[in-house]
Amino acid sequence: MPKKITYYNEIAQDMIKADKDRNNANLAYDAMDHNQWQRPSTLENILWIRDDIDTGPSTDIAAGLRVLSALQENITIQPLASNQATKEKVNEWERSLAWVMAQANRRRQGTVRQSVVKSAIKYDEVCAQVIDLDYQIAQKDIFEGSTNREKAARRHYGRFVVVTYHPNDVHVRYSNLMPEAVLLRQKRKAQEVLDEWGKLVYRKGNLRDWARQNLDVYYFDYTDYEDHAIWCSLDKEGEASLVEVSNDNHKLPWLPWVCRVGGDTMEYEAIHRRRPMLYGDYTSGKWENSNIIRTINMSDVIRKMVSPRFIEEGQQGTEFRSTTIDYGPDAVNPVIHVTPTDKLTPIPPPPIDAAALQIQDRLAAERAQGTLSSILKGGELPAGTSFAALNLGTLIATGALKPAKELAEQALADVYAQFMYWANHTKNSIQAFGKNENKGEQYEIAWDEFDPENLYVECELKPDVALDRQQRANVAMMLVQAGLMSKEKALEYMGENDPTAILKQVDFEKLKDNRIQIMMQREQLQLQMEAQQMTMQQQQQAADEQAYQQQAMAAQQGQMAGAPGGEMFNPAQGGLPAQMGAPGATREGVTGEDVMGNEAMMGMGGV
Repeated sequence: MPKKITYYNEIAQDMIKADKDRNNANLAYDAMDHNQWQRPSTLENILWIRDDIDTGPSTDIAAGLRVLSALQENITIQPLASNQATKEKVNEWERSLAWVMAQANRRRQGTVRQSVVKSAIKYDEVCAQVIDLDYQIAQKDIFEGSTNREKAARRHYGRFVVVTYHPNDVHVRYSNLMPEAVLLRQKRKAQEVLDEWGKLVYRKGNLRDWARQNLDVYYFDYTDYEDHAIWCSLDKEGEASLVEVSNDNHKLPWLPWVCRVGGDTMEYEAIHRRRPMLYGDYTSGKWENSNIIRTINMSDVIRKMVSPRFIEEGQQGTEFRSTTIDYGPDAVNPVIHVTPTDKLTPIPPPPIDAAALQIQDRLAAERAQGTLSSILKGGELPAGTSFAALNLGTLIATGALKPAKELAEQALADVYAQFMYWANHTKNSIQAFGKNENKGEQYEIAWDEFDPENLYVECELKPDVALDRQQRANVAMMLVQAGLMSKEKALEYMGENDPTAILKQVDFEKLKDNRIQIMMQREQLQLQMEAQQMTMQQQQQAADEQAYQQQAMAAQQGQMAGAPGGEMFNPAQGGLPAQMGAPGATREGVTGEDVMGNEAMMGMGGV
């Protein structure tokens, strides 16, 4: 049963006080990232002082964000069986989650991945909330709250919302098991709270009066594994009058927050348990010292640029001196007109303090050593650097981001898992579509096809380093050729998000190429058969022509011999002998031979 709102407010104040040092450190990290620095009071009233802020921390954060958030995250859901059907189903779930995250990114200026990675690098802590708009709309309809905004967001950008918060707005009570309770404290307009919660809070007199006065209120949202309480106050410490907004049991089997923190839990003081990239700059004061030295050095150079360059000596008083400088029309060769009887002596320009410059360079080198290498920040490499040395240096430099990388991966995995938690709890399946090579495909994560108690989701961020990708590809090819790794595992090792889809596409292209080869072979065989048929026809035609010529010659010889031919003069078919058709024909003329069997010569007594 929910308790009084004052009970939750006392818990909230304790959680806020426990994070006081953490909040101060985070504000210092923000100042470094935004290049915001306040010079010491001793330098405030000096006219010639000009700020020179060390931009190294800002560059380090930008470089780390560029390396870790440039590629898509690789989602892996552990299948609970080794059969092919289960693996294919899990692969479809992974594609569905990727599509859901893509829709959640559409409603933001930056992607969820960028916010999570930056929070991990900058604060060593990630705080996010996954909201199911379908569930939220249904809950608000119960107490007649305004749902127009949620419905519009659902219509245009999908079902789920991933909200990432600045860690200073979120206070988490951790135990050795897990996060136990989460408090969100934000400064909002009283009217905004009224619009969001509708009739449930409209009758709250104080809140309505605050809204009429256009006042800002502090909005407290407390959640543990049983209760969910929301209230408002004019005071950020919650000591002013409290207005209860909501107080009930949320009935969710999990804490609807994603809260991850890195660092070392063995430290007694909370401020030292988080170890973001700029932790050394903050605790050692190196960034502060660097800014002071840089500011003094640059300001000193500016001051010396306008220092006197000549000294005038003579008997004339100051009021009688008339030394002038004539710059002429082009100011290239100015002429100095010295007062008569006076002497103008040049003064050499004052030198720059070499020791101060050495201290500045030493501070810059020390703080750079504790953050990111210049290789990842686009620094120039020495001439003659070998490929192996560059590759090794890049991998070592990327290793400095490993703590932030692992923290961001864990937080993103929790976000993906909560998508499926919401689907199972609301009994509302997730509908999704294919991306990239899977465009046109439709997928579904059915709410009853998985067990939330046995759901294991992992996420991996592949650094955007060309040498690392090339090395992974080479290693994967060697392992596949040696039979020590499957092609699917090799693609996962190389950083591909959907190896199954890639293998299917490869198989499809192989089948396509095979069919094209078969069609080409068929066409070639058909051309060969047509060529053979044409050759046979030509040979047959030549044989027919030869037979025809032979028949024609035989007929001509018969006509020449005076004996007709044909079926009518074929005794075998009942015809008359040829001699009957040519009574004047002789034996030699018909047979072509004489009595002795020699060939008879026509025209020479043969007829």
